[in-house]
Amino acid sequence: MARDRQRARELRRGYVVREAGGLETRVYPEAFGPDEAPPARFGLILVKTPDTAAAAATAARLVEEGAVSLQNGWVEDLFPPPPPPIRQGATTVAARLDEGAVVLVSPGMSWVPPEFSDLATLLTEAGLPAQASGELTAVRLRKLAVNLVINPLTAILNRPNGGLLEPEIRELMAGLVREMAPVLKARGLEEGEEEIMRLVEEVALATAGNVSSMLADVRAGRRTEIEEITGVLLKWGAGMGLELPRHRALYHLVRALEQTDRTRPPQ
Repeated sequence: MARDRQRARELRRGYVVREAGGLETRVYPEAFGPDEAPPARFGLILVKTPDTAAAAATAARLVEEGAVSLQNGWVEDLFPPPPPPIRQGATTVAARLDEGAVVLVSPGMSWVPPEFSDLATLLTEAGLPAQASGELTAVRLRKLAVNLVINPLTAILNRPNGGLLEPEIRELMAGLVREMAPVLKARGLEEGEEEIMRLVEEVALATAGNVSSMLADVRAGRRTEIEEITGVLLKWGAGMGLELPRHRALYHLVRALEQTDRTRPPQ
């Protein structure tokens, strides 16, 4: 489902999906605008966080059994109350736009709440591996830990994910991990600093050539998801009496980049 009817018409004209190995397929989706979409058994919310409330409201109007968000960050506060249930899952599927083609960077895995096991089966049968899990909090915290480091640093440094593996930048990452580890532990994350750092490095290496969504937003002059990622960590830290100065600095730097007019030459 597209943002509006015009975008739906554009999508129906087709686009290219490029898989690992270079295999290309032109896809012609059955796309709809929000006011013309038919009812569905399930919904998946996949928008950027500023559009969450509108997308969740549309999903609640159309779905029969519920919807799952696979977005970054912590966005449950933006969902309408049930029925139907709208819950947040997680995904590590990674893709990017490259000269009009959707390029699959990593097939990844998706996790949905236990009551959406049929949805996990449908996704898996469609070639997108998924599973229903009762351990979603831990999965989401691990993903948040990665996003808290990779997203703002790549946005500020203007580098792809793999650029963070250089020695001097690795020290920056280690400092961010040390600062956030107590907060994430208090929220239920079992991994300690070393495990979190290893996870961040593994993701940076596995997606080395990928441009993070936050960097893509900064380059395009769009609002980023910094509020739902780093902003959430800062709120959690404040509740524990922790200031988190490194993450707060990144938060304000990304906010400043959001206000930069990318169309004007530097002075």
